[in-house]
Amino acid sequence: MVYPMFYIKMLLYFSILVWLFIPLRQFKTRYFWLFLALAMTDPLSIILARSFHLVLSHFYVPFSILYLFIVMDFSKISFKKISFSLLVITLGIISFIRYWEYSLIFIIVVLLLVLILLIKNSFEFVIEKGSINIFHIVLVFYQMLSVLKFFSIINYFSTGIWFFFLSNILQTLIGIFFLIYREDNPKLLIRIAGPKEQAS
Repeated sequence: MVYPMFYIKMLLYFSILVWLFIPLRQFKTRYFWLFLALAMTDPLSIILARSFHLVLSHFYVPFSILYLFIVMDFSKISFKKISFSLLVITLGIISFIRYWEYSLIFIIVVLLLVLILLIKNSFEFVIEKGSINIFHIVLVFYQMLSVLKFFSIINYFSTGIWFFFLSNILQTLIGIFFLIYREDNPKLLIRIAGPKEQAS
């Protein structure tokens, strides 16, 4: 008899395998470092969790902070950005130490901030290029799933666990998309009318 845990482990290993190759495909693209961090999250979390006898998801706290800092624009350093970054790190440390009390809420908030920044970047691309990039839509959808799967655990723990793993399956399929397509693929662009074209 094959137990559900067997399938969960197989899914995890397959997902890790898929995501390990994605940074190679996305090398020198804008989101390379984000994909690299995503690829390293599960394998490093497994290694660290076993080494320090902690829960695997314990390490989603520091990795979520890493995602946020990767998508943040640090080309112009300001007092607000430094203060915000220190606040996030401080709350992250507290959430890591008091994992069972604060970590899920902290992870959701940080992943939501990442989602907002990805949406912002996609809109800026539309304004600048006059085109919608399907790559950005898929990336935003991926991040939206990340937010929802942690949110579902807080609100509906029993069903939320299953939604968590179903989301992982869908995110693995999205990973295959990222293995095939890069952000700079012209086939993913949908041209829309700019302000000048609409006026004419």
